[in-house]
Amino acid sequence: MSIEEKIKLEQVTMPSANSAQFLNPQRIISHIDIHQGMKVAHFGCGTGYFTFPIAARVGSEGVVWALDILEHKINLIRGNAKALGLKNIEVKRVNLEKPNGSGLGDDSVDWVVMVNMLYQNEKKSRIIGEAKRILKSTGSILIIDWKDSDGSIGPEVKSRITREGLIKGIRKNGLGIVKELDISKSFFGVILTK
Repeated sequence: MSIEEKIKLEQVTMPSANSAQFLNPQRIISHIDIHQGMKVAHFGCGTGYFTFPIAARVGSEGVVWALDILEHKINLIRGNAKALGLKNIEVKRVNLEKPNGSGLGDDSVDWVVMVNMLYQNEKKSRIIGEAKRILKSTGSILIIDWKDSDGSIGPEVKSRITREGLIKGIRKNGLGIVKELDISKSFFGVILTK
């Protein structure tokens, strides 16, 4: 069974994240330049809603580091990857708000993906800085988070990162914005480079 077939099976059997009804990881990933053999760090991976589709995209020659601070989330991904026989997902419990928090080497990944995780952290700029540290000079960062304009669903509006706040953190870390993405009514996205 191919990695893509295993991932399709996983999507049927894995409990979906709350964002499942608003985000389509396969569609989003298909519109960015993640391809076979790449190394990707998924910051704040949660239950793997984006981790598994990224693993399918990078294939057996690539690797996805699923990074989260919550042990039960890491254990869930580890168990699902093992059950599916996926060898290209490496899970790690980390604190991304600390210096070198990912534990990954400098200039070691092609992509860093952060989906709905910055709003949950106080040290947003430090997390963005950690993404920059591990990113190859030719790499990119994808950030997707809640818009601060619609409070009818999702976390409290006051806990969300504003577009202006995100741009400030991006500039503070010397990153450039390649593209802004209008993901949906509830989510925005940006692609960054060094």
